[in-house]
Amino acid sequence: MDRRDFLKILGFGALVVGFSKMLPQLSYSLALRKSENFEPPIPHIPIGGIIRPPGALPEKEFRAKCISCGVCVNICHVMKYDAIAVWGLGSLRDFGTPYIKDMRDFPCGLCMECPKHCPTGALKEVPKEKVSMGQALIDFSLCFGWNGDVCLSCSKACPLGAFVFEFYNSEWGNQPYINDNCVGCGLCVKYCPLGGSAVKVITKKTYEKVKEEYINEFQKLLKMNMEERYLLVYNENLPKILSRGRIVEREYR
Repeated sequence: MDRRDFLKILGFGALVVGFSKMLPQLSYSLALRKSENFEPPIPHIPIGGIIRPPGALPEKEFRAKCISCGVCVNICHVMKYDAIAVWGLGSLRDFGTPYIKDMRDFPCGLCMECPKHCPTGALKEVPKEKVSMGQALIDFSLCFGWNGDVCLSCSKACPLGAFVFEFYNSEWGNQPYINDNCVGCGLCVKYCPLGGSAVKVITKKTYEKVKEEYINEFQKLLKMNMEERYLLVYNENLPKILSRGRIVEREYR
């Protein structure tokens, strides 16, 4: 075992002490997940990969520099976001490294404090708009705004607002679209009031693989005539939306 692996295991051990302080939040997260046991949005697009904290270096460099000290986890806890956790035994390569654990309940708040305190530079200080944690995608078949309702929760929650969100207003709603400027913080996932959320975040690497397919679906939807759209919304989309319900407490106000 080399020195870096030893430091990773040592740092991970230290985090066990702090873990007990997070049990209330963990219990809350598990309870919510159980109550929102729905198929993930856009099921045909895999989540894939690990969402790292903001400012993370490219994956290979990140793993080389990260010593699993847990500073970012502690800072995130102090800032009351509790978004960062450390990777467990599922992968020796990633063991002890930080990642964003649960964007439905604990997204990144983009406070940008963790890069400031990273002792090795594995997390680099960058402006919010230059963060590249991932890409949020909207499931148009589940989104209220794409199916005749008025909902602005995702765009209101986004720290970058109009830099990331575009709107295609029509008779069917205010139709939000998340462009490639998205940094992947996941606040839109948390504040989507649909049960289970109509938004999910994938890594930028995964997004590049599915981008063409996703944009094609988006453009096809925009080109639908009124009759086609009516049949899609009322025969397919609304039954799915109604089965998930609306969680008013989730709406961003």
